Formats: sequence, C-alpha cells, structure tokens
Amino acid sequence: MRIASGIKGRHRHAALTFNATPMIDVVFLLTVFFMLVSRFASAENVTMMLPDPAHSEARAVKIPERVVINCRCADELDPAAGVLYSLGPNPPITLAALSDLLESYKAQRGDLKVIVRADRRLTYADVRAVMQIVARHGIAMIHVAARTPGGAATGP
Repeated sequence: MRIASGIKGRHRHAALTFNATPMIDVVFLLTVFFMLVSRFASAENVTMMLPDPAHSEARAVKIPERVVINCRCADELDPAAGVLYSLGPNPPITLAALSDLLESYKAQRGDLKVIVRADRRLTYADVRAVMQIVARHGIAMIHVAARTPGGAATGP
C-alpha cells in the first residue's frame, strides 16, 4: 500500500497491521463458555444407586400432569359400530368411568391438562361427549390433537 507524502516523488510504504484483540476476546469467551457447560453437564451425569424403600407411601399412584384421552372406532371396518374411550394406552373404559377418573385426578391435581385424540372417522358428537365431561369437571386446558395435511401430528 502506498501513501503519498507531502514531498513529490517520494512514496513510503505503510506497515499493515492486524488487530488481534477482538479475536482473543472471542476465544477467551468461548473457552469460558465451554468450561462452564462441561462442568454443568458432568454434574447432571452422576451415576448413583438409589435405595429401594421397603414401605414407602411415595409409591402411591402418580397423578399425571396431563391426561390423553383416545377416542377410536370400536370396529375398524364399521365406524358406526360405536366408540371406545381410553386413557393413553390403557384398555377401553366407559364414559362414566372416564368421568370418575377425571374427577379424582382433578381433586388431587388442580392444574390438570387434557389432550383429546380422536379417530378421523368419528363424528363430532362422539368427541363432544368427552369434551363435555372434561368441561364439567372444570378442566380449562383442553387440547385437541390433529394431523396436518403433511402427516405430522400437532398438539402439545
């Protein structure tokens, strides 16, 4: 690089310099970041053997934070054959039993969330019965799981 001086005919070369201070700052910050992250990760990865209590009241039935209610056709070939209701992967139950379970869950856990999954071949009336039971128990967080046109399931 040439810089013209005040005297004609004379050119001097200016030295090019590289300021490495910002680069050193970034490297220092990354080093500190990775040192902290590795320390947190190793603290969570401690293996231990927990005791098995012989007589513990903590083994009582765990009330889920959210309940998934599945509504599906009783007969795969005939959607008009009726509806089966189940909580998650459990066996089918009646609407009265579903109501009783929701009542006990709601009494033990006030912030219960419900996700309703229904077979697309069912009518709205079949699903409405479940939603009315959920609303009757004062559960405000009702989610309806659906499948987008691309095939991905939506819902919490």
